[in-house]
This record gives sequence, C-alpha cells and structure tokens, in this order.
Amino acid sequence: GVPVNSRVSSKIQQLLNTLKRPKRPPLKEFFVDDFEELLEVQQPDPNQPKPEGNQVNVLKGEPLGVVTNWPPSLLAALQRWGTTQSKAPCLTALDTTGKAVYTLTYGT
Repeated sequence: GVPVNSRVSSKIQQLLNTLKRPKRPPLKEFFVDDFEELLEVQQPDPNQPKPEGNQVNVLKGEPLGVVTNWPPSLLAALQRWGTTQSKAPCLTALDTTGKAVYTLTYGT
C-alpha cells in the first residue's frame, strides 16, 4: 500500500539498465579474422619494373680503432652521456627539410 512515484521508478529502472550493460565490449569486436587472406599468395604485378644494374654487396672494413675508450654500444654511449651531461640533448630527429622535429634529452 505504499504509493510509488513513477518518475523515480523510471530513473531507477534506467540506472539498472545501465548497470546491466557490459562494461567492456566483447573481444571479437577488436579482432579481425584475416587468416584466409594471409593464405592467399599474391602474384607479382607483371607490369612492375625490373631491377637494373649490379647487385650491391656489403663490404666489411677494418675497425676504426681511433679512440680506445669508446662505449661498446649505443645504449652504453647514451648511459655515459647521461651521467656526464645530465638533461642535455642527446638525439635529435630531423624532418625532410633538415629542421629539428624532436629532441631527446637524457638524464639520470
């Protein structure tokens, strides 16, 4: 025998419907099954230009050996640079016109 306000009950029903919905979309919406396309071997275009000239081979030269205290890798060089020149720019990316786009600073 308690009177129920229909406006409140509709808001409660709307809240319940919202809570019943899944919080995350199912995984199948994120993945596209293109396995069949991967099995198909694409034939090269017969009108594609053929390579010309001699094949280039890599030549291995003699080691530089100019400086004996060089770091053994790029990561080791960045580590050394970061400890001696804290928060200084160490790498810069350039665009096609030669202007600096990104500058990476390295610090410890």
